[in-house]
Amino acid sequence: MSNRQTQQDEGTVGAGVFILDDDPQIRQRFVQQIDASDGFFVTAAVASLHDALTRAAAARQAKIALVDLRLPDGNGADFIQTVQGWEQRPVCAVISALGDEQSVLAAIRAGARGYLLKDVRNADLAPALQALLRGESPISPAIARHVLRQYQDPAGSGSVESLTRRETDVLGLVAKGYSTRELAESLQLAESTITSHIKSIYRKLDVHSRSQAVHEAAQLGLVRLGR
Repeated sequence: MSNRQTQQDEGTVGAGVFILDDDPQIRQRFVQQIDASDGFFVTAAVASLHDALTRAAAARQAKIALVDLRLPDGNGADFIQTVQGWEQRPVCAVISALGDEQSVLAAIRAGARGYLLKDVRNADLAPALQALLRGESPISPAIARHVLRQYQDPAGSGSVESLTRRETDVLGLVAKGYSTRELAESLQLAESTITSHIKSIYRKLDVHSRSQAVHEAAQLGLVRLGR
């Protein structure tokens, strides 16, 4: 009996996950991992932009949508942007082999709240889904570096006050979903110091939540998408 069937029998269906990925092996791997995870099940797994829009009802039923970017009939960022206009919509996170800056920032601009590379470890997938449900923004470390670089203002444009090295460290771990206690333990600092750093980050980036601190990378006028 599948994890989804067990949950339904017990009356606790959990959070639905919609998958859009054209690679059948990757798609199957994510389906198996999600259906084997407590609290999650797959509403649908499709391979193209057309199929995703055709199965929109299944996407609306989901709490989370995991979206590949490079699709045979378009870009997954287009689907993410479309989802933002729905009254009932899932939280979108990218699953992609694309780690270049242009792809990262385009997806964030479209509304992605997380960005995971396809080689994400099986053990890290469920925690990433849980972080999305908590309103956090799980981002693979390689992707986080692209986002954080935008906040360091290396050109010295003066449009925002630059983050300190320690604040960059804190924001990098925030992007991975660390709690205040986990941040303190990882950086060997007091929780009060971590709180102070986070407040400073919010002030410098003009944001009001941890997820916004990552999500606003493409909204502050510092991004260079490249053409």
